[in-house]
Amino acid sequence: MSAAAGPDVAVRITELSKTFPGQRALDGVSLEINRGEVHGLLGENGSGKSTLIKVLSGFHSPDHGGRVEIHGERLTFGSAGDAARLGLRFVHQNLGVIDQMTAVENVALVSGYRVRPGFPIRLREQAARVRELLERVGVDVPLDRPLGACRAVDRSIVAIVRALDGLDLQRGILVLDEPTAALPPDEVDHLFEIVREVTRHGVTAIYVSHRLDEVFALVDRVSVLRDGRLQGTRAIADLDHRALVEMIVGTADARAPRAPEISEAGAIGAESSRSSGARLRVLGLRSSVLAGVSFDVAPGEVLGVAGLLGSGREELAYALVGAHPGTTESIEIDGRPLPRVMNPSRARRAGIVLVPGNRRPGSAIGPLTVRENITLTDLRAVSRAGRISRRREGIVATRWIETLDVRPRDHERPFSLLSGGNQQKAILAKWFNIDPRVILMDDPTAGVDVGARQAIYNLVRARAASGTSFVVCSFDHEDLVELCDRVLVLRDGRISAELTGDEIALDSLLLNAAGSKT
Repeated sequence: MSAAAGPDVAVRITELSKTFPGQRALDGVSLEINRGEVHGLLGENGSGKSTLIKVLSGFHSPDHGGRVEIHGERLTFGSAGDAARLGLRFVHQNLGVIDQMTAVENVALVSGYRVRPGFPIRLREQAARVRELLERVGVDVPLDRPLGACRAVDRSIVAIVRALDGLDLQRGILVLDEPTAALPPDEVDHLFEIVREVTRHGVTAIYVSHRLDEVFALVDRVSVLRDGRLQGTRAIADLDHRALVEMIVGTADARAPRAPEISEAGAIGAESSRSSGARLRVLGLRSSVLAGVSFDVAPGEVLGVAGLLGSGREELAYALVGAHPGTTESIEIDGRPLPRVMNPSRARRAGIVLVPGNRRPGSAIGPLTVRENITLTDLRAVSRAGRISRRREGIVATRWIETLDVRPRDHERPFSLLSGGNQQKAILAKWFNIDPRVILMDDPTAGVDVGARQAIYNLVRARAASGTSFVVCSFDHEDLVELCDRVLVLRDGRISAELTGDEIALDSLLLNAAGSKT
């Protein structure tokens, strides 16, 4: 391979690898991205997409030996300044705009204000510059209104034009990381028009998305990562939805049978448990994203909730217990009606608890010991005469540490010093300790290693065997394949599909979550 990129190659990546402790996030990735194209970068969570983007941005330095060239010039790894000098610009999921400020102010925060020594900010000149940037991509955004009062797509547009400010369009590389995650469906096409317009000017766009319909509507070619390895680069015209899904999840893995149901070991299976009536019944759950979701969960059933970012999946558990604003038309537990507007205290009294992922705020208190975190949900049980008994706390914590195999087996260890997997086990212990009837789980294996993931699966299965109901909301489809009797797939705040049995496979989950129609 020639050291210099050809005239049509904007980005050339050669043998790029990145290793973290216990994980090879990128493994010899080589690919080329052509100037002026929209190039899709696809893969499941954990495939290496984010790591690759962070290497391009200068946030991560790769392992020794890799190389990245931008228009034939070598990128200095670990240098955000060099990435910017070579024309790399990044628009991330959260956009990085400030809603209380106008478009003019948001652009100026990055590119700088127009000033003259001894004079105040030249606001008219500043506004004219932003208007010029907007005109270059053929759009109009209110300049005198805070972005929080504008359309969602206007926020995305401002983030894009801010990235283009001062950029040589013929050499610009615009990296868009899930740019439609927070957009209503009717505004996605408007964003696509902007992306197409900037590429017509010569900008190269790298488009990261899980939404397959968007990929087929927008991109020219796709590169797919799986387990840190490049699975191939293909023209989108040569692919259909099924072929692209097979590249993303792998043919064999996608159709592998589910793990044996726990009912074979004496657990309450989905069908038998459902015949005994619903443990939890929810009608018309609404929130800022959810648009009237209804479902029921049987005793001992593990119900999964899948969906891309912005689908409502990430809000459902929090809205149900009142940790996020939400209402229901009705909610019942074991046939008993509950208040339509819940809060965490009401939910807990009814036997419904939320177990956040170990990286979520509020999941645990880092400086406290494992003992203190585990017993925090039921201090009365470890108190005497109004005073907490450390001896009783130790007995309870030790029982759960041994039952859930939390390591090291030291209940006086600060929670923050545990590994991610052991933190998640301790969080489970905290809520198992009060013997709830329904356990809502949000991304239960986020940030844990393979061994800890399997241990968490076993814990959920064992608890379901005793009759506890679970609602598992997860961005990781492997969680849902391994654990669930049924899976609800959310899209645009509504249930778009319900999968059972052998339908719960990686390929069908991805196709339904991404909104594919084939």
